[in-house]
Amino acid sequence: MRVRQCDEAGSRIPAGIEVCALGDYWQPDEDARSDLGDLVYRAKDCSDTAAAAELAARFVSLLALLPPAPAGVTPLVTSVPHNPNGSPCGEFPDLAAMLAHALATAGAGEYRPGLVARRHRTPRLRGVSPERRPALAEAAGYEVREPVSSRHVVLVDDVILTGSTVAAVAERLQAANAASVTAAIAAKTRLG
Repeated sequence: MRVRQCDEAGSRIPAGIEVCALGDYWQPDEDARSDLGDLVYRAKDCSDTAAAAELAARFVSLLALLPPAPAGVTPLVTSVPHNPNGSPCGEFPDLAAMLAHALATAGAGEYRPGLVARRHRTPRLRGVSPERRPALAEAAGYEVREPVSSRHVVLVDDVILTGSTVAAVAERLQAANAASVTAAIAAKTRLG
């Protein structure tokens, strides 16, 4: 599934950022998780390492959807940084980083786990109204810690709703003169 941005109203994905997602978290028109959504839930919220490994194995299929980098240019692959000092919810330690590593190992580019850092802990965005999400994403204090000028960056996250978090990180990468930013997402979810 390749989408330009999230389908939800209020998406914050900046212009020029392409989003590639494995699929939807929820079944269409139902209040039930899709098979992919169940896998993400088990990996992220239940710390199920077998589910995380299966999700990573599926995630590498996004390699075929990523836009090609110019010849001789190796993209950088990183993840949206996890909350500092661990997770407040007992979720999988850093599912996005695991997915980024799997994608890089499959040939998407050079894995750079420290490319972007998060300076401040913020509440988990699940359950936070879409109107409040951009301010919380900004409050995380994302900063680019390595040179990205003229580089193509693949930014990995596990789940996307409004795109506030991906937008905040992508905007920092663009401000640091990245040639392009592509978001690779395990699952797209929907509002309430």
